Amino acid sequence: MKSRITFCLLVLILSSCYENTFLEEIPNVDLEDDFFISKVESTDISYSSYFQDSMVTSTKESFLLGNNTNEYRGTVKARPYFEFEITNANTDIDDDTILDSIVFVLKIDGSHFDTIPEFDLNIYQLSQRLEYQNDDDVFYDFEEFPTLSRPLVTKKIQHLPSLDSIRITLPMEFGLALFEKAKSPDEIFTSNEDFLDYFPGFMLEVVGSSPLMLVSKESYISIYYKTPLELLEEDEEYKFTIGDYALGFTHIDIDRSGTPFSAASNYVQFPATESQNLAIADELGHSAIRVDLGDLTYLGDVPYDYYISEANIYIPVKRGTYDGKLNTPLSVFDVYVIDKNNNTKTYLSQATLTSFDDIFQEATYFQIPVSAFIQSQISGSRQTDGLWLEVAAATSFNMGYLVVGENSSQYKSKLEITIIPLN
Repeated sequence: MKSRITFCLLVLILSSCYENTFLEEIPNVDLEDDFFISKVESTDISYSSYFQDSMVTSTKESFLLGNNTNEYRGTVKARPYFEFEITNANTDIDDDTILDSIVFVLKIDGSHFDTIPEFDLNIYQLSQRLEYQNDDDVFYDFEEFPTLSRPLVTKKIQHLPSLDSIRITLPMEFGLALFEKAKSPDEIFTSNEDFLDYFPGFMLEVVGSSPLMLVSKESYISIYYKTPLELLEEDEEYKFTIGDYALGFTHIDIDRSGTPFSAASNYVQFPATESQNLAIADELGHSAIRVDLGDLTYLGDVPYDYYISEANIYIPVKRGTYDGKLNTPLSVFDVYVIDKNNNTKTYLSQATLTSFDDIFQEATYFQIPVSAFIQSQISGSRQTDGLWLEVAAATSFNMGYLVVGENSSQYKSKLEITIIPLN
């Protein structure tokens, strides 16, 4: 008997229908009779985008730099502020040595969007030290600090992904001032506090369009010097880095003008019906997606017991909002259960991209198991809970984003529930 039931289960699972089937059509049978499995498909799914106004950026392991405009995300302009730290308090620079050059090495950990165009990079000196403006000892992306009125240097550069760093020669006048301080009796390189009082740090700004780039905290300034009578000898070098413990953060400006989400307000649910039937989850844009599945309580209005063996929601990624190389789609996000007021009730799972279709961009979607959530929605009175899709927290900035939208009748938003009737 067990082998017969197992065989029937296998056949019926493989041949179960994907069309809408109501639970009332499931016969109440004994296991001695034929055993049926029903698959309920629901497409009554609605999306909303939800925007907040800020994020903490000082806790990231890197900084964000760039100026990029995208038709869905809008314009993102990222400007990092950071100080340097003394790694070697003993400079060993003799009075008779001379400065050869001073170089800022900008190390890039990764990038997003096209890296071919050149762009201008402005490097500004901070005019005061970075200090926390709140009791949480963090910096938010809306914060700014004053700089000198003119850039220390403007350099036309191109980020080549094959290279992990960009070398920028700094003005000799700036280097000589630092160099002389390093040789003076009250040299600033013996104390990090004295050093920061004299040189608070840099702010970087892109002029024109550029990719978004992750700036490593291993970026550094090198001072190259030599002894006059040893001109043929190799330059000596003194280096100081940003480092892991130096203060720093990224200021981010977001302009959603011209996007489907331009009319959205912060902390107000923005239905996809008002944004070209699209919804967006974007860490840099402070946005997440709410998913509502409609009223499912009718599934429980049957005179017999049943078992939900599987329930999955399929979330399609809108075609044309990504590509396979320069603007890859978001590949992972966190899923929460939230109430009608968007308050988090529980963490559900972390979803990863199930299928990626770079050619036709139809079969790119997430499949999220939601059996426990569906069971909670079926039982009891009418439910108003939803799902919350949020970019997964990470130690670095997530430069990608997710735009949800329908692509075709085959790859569409849907909820599939596999139900087994019981006696």
